[in-house]
Amino acid sequence: MTTQSMQALLKAGEVDKARALAESALSKNKDDRGALLTLAKLASVDGDWNRVEELVNRATKGGVEDTDSRLVRAALASSRGDTNAARALYTQVIREAKPPRAEAHFGLGYLLAADEDFAGARKAFEKAVELEPDVAAYRFHLARILLALEELKLALPHLERALELNPAYPPTYVIWSVVLQQLGEMETAENLLRQGLKVLPDNPELLNQLGAVLAARGNVPEALGITKRLAVEYPDDAALQGNLARMMMATGRRQDALDVCRSLAARGLSTAQTKSIEAMVLESVEPPDIAGAITAWREAMDLDPEDWSSANNLGNLLMRVEEGDADERLTAAAEILEEALRRAPSRVEPLLNLAVVTARRGDKAKAQALARDVLKKAPASEKDIREQAERLIQTLG
Repeated sequence: MTTQSMQALLKAGEVDKARALAESALSKNKDDRGALLTLAKLASVDGDWNRVEELVNRATKGGVEDTDSRLVRAALASSRGDTNAARALYTQVIREAKPPRAEAHFGLGYLLAADEDFAGARKAFEKAVELEPDVAAYRFHLARILLALEELKLALPHLERALELNPAYPPTYVIWSVVLQQLGEMETAENLLRQGLKVLPDNPELLNQLGAVLAARGNVPEALGITKRLAVEYPDDAALQGNLARMMMATGRRQDALDVCRSLAARGLSTAQTKSIEAMVLESVEPPDIAGAITAWREAMDLDPEDWSSANNLGNLLMRVEEGDADERLTAAAEILEEALRRAPSRVEPLLNLAVVTARRGDKAKAQALARDVLKKAPASEKDIREQAERLIQTLG
């Protein structure tokens, strides 16, 4: 009964109560297996993986493994990058546990999501929710996968239920507000975040997202006030400082934006975002600092190897400037745009730019083929991109 109570508290998010109950049980019996495994799970939440290993080894010192110890060992293996071992353990639990354990499906879903197998992750998370519909974490992660699969409306009920189950978890408010923005429900997104701030006053995640929503709604003064406040309170948080620089750039305070970015650079805190802002500011000043912008775009590319936009913007800039040897510039632009496509094969913006630069290099047939690919991939809503591709094909024809 004690073990069941500890497990129930863990699933309900009552971490402190579960810890107290486990420690009480352990004070009475230093070999209480349920208490040791509960504390191991709590240590995994804290990220204290050495403690996890110590506790699970104590719980299984007789060599007896069971479902709970395998679940802990799977989490431990995953934390150490041994995803094959973790997957094997989760799969074993899924195959053998009677009754079935939602945690195993959840753990497997987490691994599949990390591998970008979103369809597989969705199936695993859906099974976890089916088995235990009142665990907030299962609902939240299922919603995130549905968002990755662009199933926005299917994600909403799970986010709503996750928030009901755990109203003190900031990421649920943030993700839900992003979905609402994508659905065009900006006022509802703002109201949701303000409601979250009543539950979690002054929470930086919620304030930061509220600032973004307010800016999108045109309430720039309040958005800027929130952004400034967070930047003052968290001077070493590069993301928050980057948001301040972005807001300053958007409101025409380009030099202030540049100062923020360069202050971060001087402290070794630059991010792809801040370097991209620096590049955009340098492109927009009079006269434009092209060399500085090129350097900043390259640094942004290096800081985030997954970011396609910095590579796309650098390729676009090299294609537009008239300084230096034209052949060298266009060759460099083509190589960088190909890198942007490698980073984001489904994006049509770098594909269109690559078509343009290929035409300028004189390879009309390849440029036409690339432009046709743009028309195949670009949705009807991307009207401007489609029109540019059509004009390029006509010009080359």
